[in-house]
Amino acid sequence: MNKINLKLGIIICFSFLAISFSACKKDFLDRSPLDALSAQTFFNTAADVKTYVNSMYDTRLPVYKYTAGVNNNNARLDLGSDFLIISADVTSSLNQISATGVAGTENASWSTGYARVRQDNYLLAYAPNKVEKTATAAHYIGEGYFFRAWDYFNLLKTFGDVPLITQLVSDTSTSELYLPRTSRHEVALQIIRDLDSAIAKLYWKGEGEAVAGRVNKESAIVFKARVALYEGSWEYYHGKKGSPFAVPGKDGKDFLQMIEPAVQQLIDHQGAKIFKAGTEPYNQLFAQSDMSVVAGAFLYRVYDASKLNVSHSFYLKVTDAGPSITNHLADLYLNKDGTPQIVSNPYPSLDTLSQQLDPRFRQTIWTPDRGPLGKVPGRGQDADLRYPIIAPILSATAGYTSTGYRIWKGAVLNTSEAIKGETDDLLIRYAEGLLDYAEAKAILGTITQADLDETVNVLRDRVGMAHMDLAQVASFPNSIYAPELGFTPGEPNIVNEIRRERSVELALEGFRLDDIKRWAVYENVINGYLPKGAQLQEFLDYFNDPSQLTADGFNTAGLVFPLLYTSGPKKNVDAFPVSGRINPYFKSPQFQPGGQGFFIDKDRDYLSYIPLSQIQLYKALANVTLTQNPGWQ
Repeated sequence: MNKINLKLGIIICFSFLAISFSACKKDFLDRSPLDALSAQTFFNTAADVKTYVNSMYDTRLPVYKYTAGVNNNNARLDLGSDFLIISADVTSSLNQISATGVAGTENASWSTGYARVRQDNYLLAYAPNKVEKTATAAHYIGEGYFFRAWDYFNLLKTFGDVPLITQLVSDTSTSELYLPRTSRHEVALQIIRDLDSAIAKLYWKGEGEAVAGRVNKESAIVFKARVALYEGSWEYYHGKKGSPFAVPGKDGKDFLQMIEPAVQQLIDHQGAKIFKAGTEPYNQLFAQSDMSVVAGAFLYRVYDASKLNVSHSFYLKVTDAGPSITNHLADLYLNKDGTPQIVSNPYPSLDTLSQQLDPRFRQTIWTPDRGPLGKVPGRGQDADLRYPIIAPILSATAGYTSTGYRIWKGAVLNTSEAIKGETDDLLIRYAEGLLDYAEAKAILGTITQADLDETVNVLRDRVGMAHMDLAQVASFPNSIYAPELGFTPGEPNIVNEIRRERSVELALEGFRLDDIKRWAVYENVINGYLPKGAQLQEFLDYFNDPSQLTADGFNTAGLVFPLLYTSGPKKNVDAFPVSGRINPYFKSPQFQPGGQGFFIDKDRDYLSYIPLSQIQLYKALANVTLTQNPGWQ
């Protein structure tokens, strides 16, 4: 496999790209990189452009670098949403009951974002006109367009309307440098234009310069669908709701209509080819050391300890002392036959659910029938417990209570991964594009059974899940679409079912927060939410049975049974509810029955604040009013 070195350390004479933010008081677009580089002597060859673009990979794409004793992995991508919590630490971004709405002076997302836009614009201002006219050079310029789209999309998601600057402007040209905020609609259109330019120039995966770890045509197409779906559904749902974040005069349909032709180009090229190896292909798709040969894996971070000196700790995703999945994800899975799961009390055991539900449940969440966690290759150093720790049975877990849903998706079953792992990190994949296609057509009211068979059912076939059938979905009672799970009861059933499918297929990959915001259901999902876990009694039975613990290899010497109590004060042991599902925040009155739970301001927290320093700067230097986002002062 031809793995590329994307380390900043290999790039000579580009130290200017690591812009220091510590002392700068001016807008970061007003920073010239020309003191370290002359455009007149650079960007002549494809190799020049490649060298420049290489620097963007480490700064734009996530990277998890192995450090001894530190858990560096991608298990936390859905933190900040309702799908994933760290039980010892209430998620602050979802706990805004006391927030004042006073904007901060600085905002790193703004300063870093525009520093990167400056770097993008520098490349795209010079390279297309100067570089050799070859397909190789065009590919690297295509990567530049992709990364400018990436940077502006992050700004769009964070701030909404933002100043749109696509030219390299001089230090003294305040009229070009300090612009009012451009409508998010126009910003999204520019992102699409950049992605169209990228798609036209990039090679397909595995061809030409589209080698392992580099952006390719497939990833740019899926990213175009991501942007179009995000902005199209944002405008559509916020407009229908009349929220403060609606875009006047826009319903998003122009963006939604872009998705079918874009993804159809990808379907024509890729067909139904996705990763299907092994007995649990959905799970193990995310644990491959060579994504270059994995069907449907488009953009990914390459890890190679020996060649690139870059490695990670992905194997530590399967652990007790970390993020826990909540009931909001677990309760979304359908039964294997495609019918709705009926969530009842008493709640079925995890093993029962693993046999009853969509196979992706079992391939996402650890189930006890697999045996003690310590038997997983590479995890022998951990306590051999069949169930996640849910109470302070040891001093080291004094502040920790799991939901009982231990992450299993992407478990790395290789002992060599325990130290300096080399599993590639999948960032953009085919499934997302297929689901974007299905959701857009569902919203527009044009989806057919043939569309489902070409998209959703390709993904379901991988795990042996019953096909999604339009007629069956239409027969589901509207009452199953609870707003707190992210559904909109007034929408057609198929729209809600595509939301469910997306949530299950892309679980823990970092999409959930963006999805509930663009669907305009953020407050419905979060406000009043008291996270729950699995059935408590199942865990009490296990931890209070010394023979079971001993059989699983756990040293019970010195422990006093019953180990976990359901009522009454006991020394060094916290009381749990007598029955029901695990409450991971049982120590906090805010999350006990009747408590207020999580809270976000529906009129403010969809977007971040514009930094006050920038508002003042734009006014002082260019007499431009940089407006603040709704709800911020």
